[in-house]
Amino acid sequence: MEPVFDWKQTFEQLAPQLVLYARQLVDSKADAEDVVQQAFVRWWRRFPEGDSAHIPLLYAAVRTIALDQRRSDHRRVNREAKSEIAVAGENTPTFDPLPEQKEAAAIVEKALQALPEDQREVVTLKLWGDLTFNEIAAMTGDSINTVAGRYRYALQALHKKLAHLKVDLLGSSTAPAVNIIPFSTPTQALS
Repeated sequence: MEPVFDWKQTFEQLAPQLVLYARQLVDSKADAEDVVQQAFVRWWRRFPEGDSAHIPLLYAAVRTIALDQRRSDHRRVNREAKSEIAVAGENTPTFDPLPEQKEAAAIVEKALQALPEDQREVVTLKLWGDLTFNEIAAMTGDSINTVAGRYRYALQALHKKLAHLKVDLLGSSTAPAVNIIPFSTPTQALS
């Protein structure tokens, strides 16, 4: 008998990464959570037997739903602005850091938000989504060289923006640094 796909475990494992990715594309964490839920429902309907090989399609669904929602929200805001209805924005943080990491997370988030959207998207998908450059290229419709270039330029920009804060963010260089990126070495991040 073939093992049954564990949807609950898959959701628990992937949802935080997907919410982080969706958060880069929509205005609030609540919207990002809604996008992820819609993407999982879409994925479940399309592949009810479940298959881990289809996870990149889940990221593509999150991207499509988030971009559709963002366009819809912008149209709504424009309609409401024309009718003089006030719209309150939401400034929730993208990351949900531990209390001792809040300051560092805010600085990293600000640096990440300063990147061009296409670079920010590739960094989020690569580092937190754990997708390969091939999967990102297939999802975005860009060439693998374009995706890799965006990633490289984004990392260079982040390094340039955050290098002078390294000691402040991570403490003295003699103490082991807290790894805020899910890789133990820089070469793992680039693979």
